[in-house]
Amino acid sequence: MALLADRDVRSLALARFWAILGASLLPTALAFSVLSIEGATPSALGIVVASSVVGQVACLLPGGVVADRMSRRLIMIVAELVVGAVSLLSGALVISGHATVATLAVLAAIGGGAGGFFYPAFTGFVPQVAQLEILQSVNSLLRLSVNIARILGTAAGGVIVAVVGPGVAIGSAGIAALIASVFVALVHPRFVVDRQGDSHPFTDFREGWTAFTARKWVVAVVVAGTLSNIGASAAMGVLGPLQAVTALNGASSWAVITSALAVGTVIGAVIAGRVRPKRPLVPAMIALGLFSLPFLALARPMSITVIVIAALVAGISLDMFSVLWDTALQQNIPNDSLSRVSAFDWLGSFALSPIAIAVAGPLVDVYGVSNVLWLAAAFAATPPLALLVPAVRRLRAAS
Repeated sequence: MALLADRDVRSLALARFWAILGASLLPTALAFSVLSIEGATPSALGIVVASSVVGQVACLLPGGVVADRMSRRLIMIVAELVVGAVSLLSGALVISGHATVATLAVLAAIGGGAGGFFYPAFTGFVPQVAQLEILQSVNSLLRLSVNIARILGTAAGGVIVAVVGPGVAIGSAGIAALIASVFVALVHPRFVVDRQGDSHPFTDFREGWTAFTARKWVVAVVVAGTLSNIGASAAMGVLGPLQAVTALNGASSWAVITSALAVGTVIGAVIAGRVRPKRPLVPAMIALGLFSLPFLALARPMSITVIVIAALVAGISLDMFSVLWDTALQQNIPNDSLSRVSAFDWLGSFALSPIAIAVAGPLVDVYGVSNVLWLAAAFAATPPLALLVPAVRRLRAAS
């Protein structure tokens, strides 16, 4: 927490806090907004949510190219302003009764696209602000601010929707994004990347692809993370809630499980700021594999106590992985190509999640929820296999 004395680190942490606080208001608010539209069906909600993901995925790789050629801070500010404007407009349409599924889907796609430009820029921007010796601690602080904001935002979203309506909740998310843009503008990077010379965007993309594929440890971890995310997305989005209804006490049990996971992420962010492994990807990949524990416990299913403990451990493990992985990327990839390389990482995180969620339901109809949960847990448990790649095991932390 001593890092908060640094004005730029503090501003960046506050920017992430407000951005995620606003983003965490949206799921509940959007769900009730779409379902309040006359004639809207549950599939309409899926269209709106999918539009956001598609917009984000479509803009990740272009976002990486742009972020390595322009001011990352400017890109982040513009992205937050776009998200804020889209949310305020969506909220106004819902409150006035003029919202349609089509308009909300288009606006969600624009907001998702802004996120696609934001994340590669953010990954490359952090090491421009934090010195090498405190980079891991700064990543830990940023994750801590994100996790606290997510917990508060999720809770606040339900309250705001219940008390004053979903349109106000969406508008509040827009205001939070605008506040985040102000805090980003207050950050002054420690150094500016030298981007001399002009090049073609396709040339930049090809160079980014080369920088990505030339590092076997990056490719191995991204592939392992993608496979893990397939299982985790299906389990968290569909299979876990279904099993809670089928074998536990329904929504109340699932709320306790997800709350334990959230608390674990806060603890994990704190721990990750203090550990200094010499070979960071070894504990990182083991930790990511432990994220499968609650899915394994649900598949059986075990007692609610065991599942909650597994979810707590999974949350701790997830954020330990996130901090160690982000730091490894930022310390070992040249900053002038970092955003392009990280764009492929973000693509693995987002691209296949909608597909995994979409196929989970039909698979349950055929094989049953427990059997599909075993499969999802198996996918989520794959990250330690990346340690079979020597480059992953041997990567050393920067001194």
